[in-house]
Amino acid sequence: MRLVCVVSFDLEGTLVDMTFGDMVWNVGLPRLYALKKGLDFDEARRIVLGEYARVGEDRVEWYDIHYWFRLFDLSGNPQRLMDAYRGYIRLFPDVVEALERLGRRYQLIIVTNSNRLFVDVLAQPVIRYFDHVFSTTSDFGLLKKNPDAYRRVCMALGIEPSEMVHVGDRVLDDFESPRSVGVNAYFLDRQDACTCVPVQYKVRSLHELVGLLT
Repeated sequence: MRLVCVVSFDLEGTLVDMTFGDMVWNVGLPRLYALKKGLDFDEARRIVLGEYARVGEDRVEWYDIHYWFRLFDLSGNPQRLMDAYRGYIRLFPDVVEALERLGRRYQLIIVTNSNRLFVDVLAQPVIRYFDHVFSTTSDFGLLKKNPDAYRRVCMALGIEPSEMVHVGDRVLDDFESPRSVGVNAYFLDRQDACTCVPVQYKVRSLHELVGLLT
């Protein structure tokens, strides 16, 4: 069996918390829609969130901010919207130390559903630690729940799935899907609340992952 040479991380919920995403999707975009339609914020937010629910996160479009700008016929630049909320990007406290330690031994990558434009902003505080960043929706037109997304990542890196470890906070996307193709996946359960993943495949922090891999 080949040794692990790549450690892969989910982005939102794993390296950064959800604050930035919440502000962009649930505040910033509804504000633009309110201005466009002359609505108060609460009414605009109700309409926008209703459209999010109608499309649903099982579709690639759900992650594409350009798609939503077109759907709502918004003027302006999505990049400018995201730049306005950069101050809300918050790393989890265990991230930097874990990346520094693992980066001495492994190639580090990010594998995320988030659209490329979104990722380029959200990953900026830690981008220096990573050799590759994969947006499965932008790069492959796939969601991470589709195991082919992980196959495509491994093909792009020229490795076997058994040579990669992946960690993330979503059971299907970050644990079941990668493990189904042979990736060594761990479920990040910061609240230690999930009982559906065997304990030997759970970590409560990235410090625990470092302990397993070093």
